[in-house]
Amino acid sequence: MTVPALEILEENQHLKTEVKVLSLRVKALEKELFGRRSDKRPAENPNQGVLAGIEESAAWEEPEAEVAPRSSRKPERSGKKKGPKPLNPDLERVTETVADPELKDLICPVTGQLMKAAFTQKIEVLARKPAVFFVREIIRTVFTSPGGDAVNYSPWPEDVLPKSRIDVSLIATILTERFADHQPYHRQCEQFRRHGVDLAPNTQVSLVRQACEKLEPLYQAIIRNTLASGYILMDPTPVPMMSKTKSGSTSEAAIWTYRALDGPVFFEFATTKKGITPAKTLEHYQGYLQTDGASNFGGIPSRPGVIHLNCWAHVRRYFVKAVEAGELDGNPFLDDIDRLFYIERVIRRFRLSPELTMKLRSRHSQPLIDSLFTRAKTYAQNERMHKTPMAKAVTYLLKREKELRACFDHAPSRIDNNLAENALRPIKLGAKNWLFIGHENAGPRTAMMFTFVENCRLSGINPEAWFADILSRIDDHPASRIDELIPQNWVMSKNS
Repeated sequence: MTVPALEILEENQHLKTEVKVLSLRVKALEKELFGRRSDKRPAENPNQGVLAGIEESAAWEEPEAEVAPRSSRKPERSGKKKGPKPLNPDLERVTETVADPELKDLICPVTGQLMKAAFTQKIEVLARKPAVFFVREIIRTVFTSPGGDAVNYSPWPEDVLPKSRIDVSLIATILTERFADHQPYHRQCEQFRRHGVDLAPNTQVSLVRQACEKLEPLYQAIIRNTLASGYILMDPTPVPMMSKTKSGSTSEAAIWTYRALDGPVFFEFATTKKGITPAKTLEHYQGYLQTDGASNFGGIPSRPGVIHLNCWAHVRRYFVKAVEAGELDGNPFLDDIDRLFYIERVIRRFRLSPELTMKLRSRHSQPLIDSLFTRAKTYAQNERMHKTPMAKAVTYLLKREKELRACFDHAPSRIDNNLAENALRPIKLGAKNWLFIGHENAGPRTAMMFTFVENCRLSGINPEAWFADILSRIDDHPASRIDELIPQNWVMSKNS
């Protein structure tokens, strides 16, 4: 074969590769613009989630149901019954009685006799009272000595900020609407104005600042409890912040999430997404640290005493993108990864002990992991690793083999970083309303309030009730018992 012919063949192969890469890129863009966001896959094989041997374990063995004789009657419909759900029995009930019909309408048209009361009917409907603002007039007596040299008086109630002339109930509403419902301050102003209350945004910001000063010890207590857990899931998210140098523009700041495996969570503000802030926060941390595959963690994962775990959910997303782009070689990888997540769901569903968890993983998960990495290494050796989604997925997997395997070497542990991402999700959704952080000083206050709201959410607590109660009694609460007031312990401390 002549030299020009070889050059033509090489150029032809190069063009085919370029066409493939461009085609995959077009599919990825179409998916980004028009595709669905979920990474869920249709269950092609009904037996895919069944692992041989799992049913043999007595830990979750269920007794076989007796076979009932066939009946000609229609089987009862399973699942939830249709109709409205019963209303919350804890809500206050206000009883109303409907007036009886007029006496002339109670004459029976058949017998002409007066009807008798037979029974009563009751219906429950959900109602709401509009928000009511009122002014508390609080009066105290000031006592003076006969010569006017000394005075004495009782302190104002704990739930009042005398300088602002605001009750903590209103501050709790502002905090909840701003940080739980993500209502910007100017929108709250409009809502208050409809009720005849004029509360400027600057006033609201001042009230939030005062609340943060009161709640700072509680924020530090949540940080201590989280870091003391020994297992932290960490993830940052970028947030826009108003630029100090260029008017009308924003710069990229970040809110870092630190979540304990089975405990509290706290957020921390940083002016940059670099790992400087978490490196300082976790300076003395020892234990497990679970992150995604990013590298902006300030060198924390490589420190002595820190066991670094990665996230299999991120690995899975790379292979999902490859399959959606038309590279079907990713399907076997996804099948094995889905089996790994199925095993983890079994562990959580039956609350297996660490010993049983390690046995189950050794028996079922480790062979799948070995198969995954063997298949990935074979693919990397035999295929040209161009910049295609499949090549990126395989590279991502192989680069993090040690950290991904470590997820299965310890118990209790998770194989994904989803708990940290779930804690961040309300902040990302709320940013579409409040758009940006107005000042660098507002960043730490924002992170603090999001911390309280998220812990209330995890504990199933109404944040407005929590804010109102804590702000009214934190000043007189002993500092040595500050842990009693964090949302996870609040209900018990309130009832004690």
